[in-house]
Amino acid sequence: MSSKLPDRPSGPRRGRHGRGRRGPLMPMHLPAYRSRPERFDDAVMASAQRLSQRWPGEIEKIDFLIDPVPSGKLLDQAAALGERVPLASSKPAAPGRPARIVIYRLPIEQIAENAGELLDLVHQCVVHEVAQLWMKPISEVDPMYFPEDPDF
Repeated sequence: MSSKLPDRPSGPRRGRHGRGRRGPLMPMHLPAYRSRPERFDDAVMASAQRLSQRWPGEIEKIDFLIDPVPSGKLLDQAAALGERVPLASSKPAAPGRPARIVIYRLPIEQIAENAGELLDLVHQCVVHEVAQLWMKPISEVDPMYFPEDPDF
C-alpha cells in the first residue's frame, strides 16, 4: 500500500503556530486602506481631470509631478525673497519636453486642517500654476476658483 502525500499549497501561508500573513490589515472599502501619498496623488489627478473637462486636449499636454518637498534651491530662493515655502512650481514646455507642474505634498499637507481643505489647496495650486504657464487670468482657467487667501 502506498500513501500519497497531498500537494503543498504554493504561496504565502500561515506559520506553524497559526501566526503569520492572514490578509490585508485594512479592508479596501475603508479610507485608511490608501496611504497619505496615494490620497494626495488622487487629489492632484482629480484636479487635473476637473480642468481637463473645461480645457480638453490642453491639460493633457502638461506633466503633473508630485514631490514630497521643494528642492533646496527653491527653498533658498524663497528665503532670500522673504516668501513662504513654495507649494508648487511650473516649467514651460521646451523642445522635446512638455510643460511641467510640480506639486509639493508635505507643505500642502501641513497647511491643510482636514481632507476637504487639502483638496481645495491642491486645486488652488494646480489652477494657479496652469494660469502662470498659459499666462491667463485665474478666473479664465477655472471660473469656479474662489481662493480664501488673497496672497495665494
